[in-house]
Amino acid sequence: MIKKSVHNREIIKSITECGILMALGLALSFIKIIKFTQGGSVSLGFLPLLIIAARHGFKKGFICGFGFGFLLMVNEPTILHPIQFLLDYPIAYSCCGIAGLIKWNNGLKATTAITLANLVRLHFHVIAGVIFFIQNEEKTEKALTIKDALIASYGYNCGHLIPETIICAIIVWYIASKHRYLCSQQKLD
Repeated sequence: MIKKSVHNREIIKSITECGILMALGLALSFIKIIKFTQGGSVSLGFLPLLIIAARHGFKKGFICGFGFGFLLMVNEPTILHPIQFLLDYPIAYSCCGIAGLIKWNNGLKATTAITLANLVRLHFHVIAGVIFFIQNEEKTEKALTIKDALIASYGYNCGHLIPETIICAIIVWYIASKHRYLCSQQKLD
């Protein structure tokens, strides 16, 4: 009975921590370092999700990222097509779970984990961008090829994801090097 009570307390603690970090991520997503006209921006909103993944692993990181994508969509939607919506919001943000596949034992591993997560996230945003550019083709006089749409989407998305990844990498390097307890994995077996 005591063991079950301790386990339930740990589960509640985990859910609470994930909820607080998701709320922090949402609040930080409103503070734009750089804002682009079509919805992209550089912010620290993804960082708390990466910390969820570091502390609670891939599965919780994936689930929290998926939920976070819906929270972002409710607050700042840029939706042109249902597939673009899924790729740009819940699927792209669920990629933060990938950062939980690598233990953040030091700054290099933490930086590698978040870079990998953001690299996968970039590709979902790029595919969504291709859909965006193809859907907007009617508004322009020039017909776009898939190649043109890919180049435009990579250019646009790299413009905000590379700076965001660099900023997050510097922060997680510091956290993993100086404050490892903030990113140490929690055990809830």
